[in-house]
Amino acid sequence: MKQTTSKWFIIQSFLFVAIFISIVTGLTMPSASLQKVRIELFFKTSSDLRERVSFLHKHGVKSFNLVNKSNRDTVSDWADVIREEIPKASICAHYSIKYNKSRQKDGAFNLFSAFVKEMGQKEGDNEMLIVTGSGEKGILNSVTAMERLAANPPDESSKLKLAVAYNPFFPSSELLNEEQNRLMRKLDSNQVDKIYIQFGSNLEKLREALDWLAKLRSEKNLHFDVCGSIFLPTKKLIAQQKFRPWNGVFLCDEFLGSETGARSIVVEMMRLYKSCECCDEILIEAPGVRNEKDLKLVESLVQERDSGVTMTKSSNGQVAEHCDVVDVVERGMKRRKVDLLSPYPLVSSKAFAKPAILLFGAHDVRLHDNEAFRLSSFHKSVIPVFLWCKEDQGKWGIRGASEVALKEALLSLDRKLQGSGLALICRSTSDVQKELFKLSAEAGASVVYLNRQCTPEGFDREEKLKKMLKTKDVQVVECQSSLLYDPSNLSLTEGFNGGHWGTLMPFLKACHKQLGEPRRPIQRHETFSLLSKVSPPSIWPESTPIHDLGLVDVNGKDRWDEAIIEAFPMSEDDALRSLENFFARGFHLYEKDRSRADLDHSTSKLSAHLRIGTLSPNELYYKMEDSSLPYSDRKTISRRLVWRDLAYYQLHHFPEMCEKSIRSHYEQTQWVSGEEERRRFEAWKRGKTGFPLVDAGMTELWATGWMTQSIRMIVASFLTEYLRVNWVKGCEWFHYTLVDADPAINAMMWQNAGRSGIDQWNFVMSPTAASQDPTGNYTKQWLPELSNLAPPVLHSPWKAPPEALRLAGVELGVTYPHRIIVDLEGERQTTLKNVIEMRHKNQNANDDRGYDLVLLPNGKETVVFTKKEFRIDRSGNVLKGPQTKKSKGSSKTGRGRRGRVRRVASID
Repeated sequence: MKQTTSKWFIIQSFLFVAIFISIVTGLTMPSASLQKVRIELFFKTSSDLRERVSFLHKHGVKSFNLVNKSNRDTVSDWADVIREEIPKASICAHYSIKYNKSRQKDGAFNLFSAFVKEMGQKEGDNEMLIVTGSGEKGILNSVTAMERLAANPPDESSKLKLAVAYNPFFPSSELLNEEQNRLMRKLDSNQVDKIYIQFGSNLEKLREALDWLAKLRSEKNLHFDVCGSIFLPTKKLIAQQKFRPWNGVFLCDEFLGSETGARSIVVEMMRLYKSCECCDEILIEAPGVRNEKDLKLVESLVQERDSGVTMTKSSNGQVAEHCDVVDVVERGMKRRKVDLLSPYPLVSSKAFAKPAILLFGAHDVRLHDNEAFRLSSFHKSVIPVFLWCKEDQGKWGIRGASEVALKEALLSLDRKLQGSGLALICRSTSDVQKELFKLSAEAGASVVYLNRQCTPEGFDREEKLKKMLKTKDVQVVECQSSLLYDPSNLSLTEGFNGGHWGTLMPFLKACHKQLGEPRRPIQRHETFSLLSKVSPPSIWPESTPIHDLGLVDVNGKDRWDEAIIEAFPMSEDDALRSLENFFARGFHLYEKDRSRADLDHSTSKLSAHLRIGTLSPNELYYKMEDSSLPYSDRKTISRRLVWRDLAYYQLHHFPEMCEKSIRSHYEQTQWVSGEEERRRFEAWKRGKTGFPLVDAGMTELWATGWMTQSIRMIVASFLTEYLRVNWVKGCEWFHYTLVDADPAINAMMWQNAGRSGIDQWNFVMSPTAASQDPTGNYTKQWLPELSNLAPPVLHSPWKAPPEALRLAGVELGVTYPHRIIVDLEGERQTTLKNVIEMRHKNQNANDDRGYDLVLLPNGKETVVFTKKEFRIDRSGNVLKGPQTKKSKGSSKTGRGRRGRVRRVASID
């Protein structure tokens, strides 16, 4: 014991003396954490360079990269300066073909070859990084230079290592494939000793790139090293990249949003590089490390990488730690635990030591901002599961076009999981409850995590599941990830409260008052960190391939699914690309252009991703809320997600609203019937009504599974107001053909179009005014047989002179159908008469002002908005009100707020 104490005293004394000497002499003890770090050097003079490398070497840095940014750069001489200061330094000289051109024949290659020879003759550990440079690639570029070098290799005595750059962060698959092909050509030259991965912030792309490079090394028996690149996450760097982003550097909003977000991403990147067996170094790119502050930042990043702690921001902006509790990281960061990254409190520690089952549904097929996934990640291991029961879908579940989208999303999710060493266990079953218990028993899991599907069928299924599994001692943890608010947690007071019951403003106010602001999504790098820490089970349960589950399988010549898959690729990455593309091109114009079907940027096309769950509604909500766009310029789009939640609130209270009128007495409305109904409905379904804008919309729907919201309103209004076909038939057809078919949103729209919903449409959309397609480009795209006509006769071809039709190659009744109905005004008057007659028969469902009364599930009645033209007094007389001016494109009948056209729920 005394001997041990004596040794410890000697060690302490030695350390004290070493520290004292370093303070007195101004020397700094080398940092072991910086020995695997390369630094890109930026300087003005050779003396600056000498001073910089001397400073860095004192801190343990001995690897340097010299950047070639001008044709005046003397990179070879700079290498000599470093070698004089640090004989054992590792020096990488960059060679940019862009800055080393020549007007002489083959002069550029001769310059390149001479530089290779010059660097090869130098003593010590030397590398040469060959880059093409930004802009168009000439005849000589990094690929052709390596290929020509292979034909005339350097002298065998040369110890020069040749390196190339690789950028895996291109957002488009086409550009990424091109980059991969270029790298393969370089590798095929057999001249590549090292690959420098350029900097970007997409962690998934980086992981995929490292996996691909490791696979290349193994399968092709290649011998190259990898060096990963990072930026120091400083305010200055972030501001610089925001103001003037560098060519070929792809940074996400999370990186550019804050130092904390940028830091977390950089740390995760460093962990990825550390886990890659072929990556032994990290390059700190421009502006490199220039002072003590930069050095401390580098050291703290390395410590954080190795500690397993990630510093993140909570929903209120404070910084919180994730995973292990370890002290220290960045000066000034406040540490506190928050619910955002905490496990579910009602699950026992004993249960966390067992595997968890993560149950996916047809509404939450993603990992990012998935509450069920987040909570399950705290378990010893996680088993992702999808159970497909065709019988459970019924009439209003996943079917038709949405089934195609679901299948593609599941395939993508499985690929994503496999990239992290996990798998999606799929089974087809006729009894979800029994199958889930069977899986739990096989896996030894005592907890099942799922996200609630807020439909009547979903609530019923989950209640049965909980009851059955409880008897088997399996706990079910229900989460919410598909809506901003859970409709079962909200109550609205009947009557008029700043708006009628079940309409937008009372609903929005109640949400904020009773439930607060929507939950902020976690950051994408946090999701990546969670996924990287999740462990697979020791033994995987049996699984059925997704293609064999019994999901839609289209065969034969009519592959109608192909157009849907092409138009709506379903994955989290595709959802993110669509989100970013919309905010770059269309978000700021949405308020003005949202009704335009002839403009590609006018809508987001995110509805399918929200329906299947490849995009978090919370992420979209806060993307809009956090934007710099004034509220007046984003008012409508900001409310679309609230409309979506409102639809689910209505469905929660009226579970049969997909096919039964909420205003129950409207079930007595007379619609067209028999053979005439069949004739009209079939023409409408197939886009053969003779009204071009309607037909263009229905043709697009059948071809792609989608149409913009304004066109949905046109075709719905046409079916119910003019063709006088029961709204339920339109609702059924939309549910089968829409890729974003949503039982709540679809039913709410059709109920209101059919006048039986909570919020009757106060307008009738004109099928001929065509304000949605003023250029005619939309109609021409989907009805090419009319492409030689121009507005306005394009949308009313029966009004065109015979000669104009002949010159356009249009023959009504032959190349394009005659109108299915001729007297629009007469049909509309018949509709009005039928509604008034129905209301006459149901005076008990009217209040004293002529408004409809609706019976709520709690047994109380509430007044709901009723169009003025439908209001009748106790004697059955239609109440007269002031006439409102009709506007182009719709027939408005007023509603007390200047006859405004109401928006509907779809995020189009």
